[in-house]
Amino acid sequence: MASLRDKAGIAFTSNIPNLLSVSRIILAFVVIYLIFTRASLVITVIIFCIAAFTDFLDGQLARRFRWESEFGRKADMIADRFLWAGTALAFIISYGMEGILTWREGVQLLLLMTREIITLPFAFIAFFSGNVLPHARDVAKVTTLLQGFGLPALILSLAYPLWGFVSWPLAIACAVTGFISAMYYIHDVKKEDGEKQRPSRRRK
Repeated sequence: MASLRDKAGIAFTSNIPNLLSVSRIILAFVVIYLIFTRASLVITVIIFCIAAFTDFLDGQLARRFRWESEFGRKADMIADRFLWAGTALAFIISYGMEGILTWREGVQLLLLMTREIITLPFAFIAFFSGNVLPHARDVAKVTTLLQGFGLPALILSLAYPLWGFVSWPLAIACAVTGFISAMYYIHDVKKEDGEKQRPSRRRK
């Protein structure tokens, strides 16, 4: 019985990063709901920051305790897309349809989402082709960090214009690191695809 409990405990703890990814998807829907219902921007940002923190936490736990897996990387990618892209789209639809957003906010959103816009087709292909997803490079982590501060600052700037002085520099920096991260990601995906196809070519 003790060994069974130990195995169950190990199985549970090793899945903590995956549970965090699932919680991030749930929180992403909460953030989207809050945006569409025009809840307090401060509350919306707090929930968003909690969701973004789970992204940092699951990666740290997976690497430190070697709980990394291909399923975990895919779950993390899905959760990230739900959070970042879902929040940005909800923001555009909810506030854009009423003319609250100006070109300033639109440009900043594009800058903040540079990596996602460029890599979206490649991410879908890699995900559904069954290829092994590449490990995140340091520049990708920096981009995520900039997004984690830049997007909340942009949202807050609608009610508190001074936050624009924070969101603009972060958006510009995020565009630079996001572009570099996207180029590395595309390179790594193509490399993984090439390595996957090489054995099959040898058989022929």
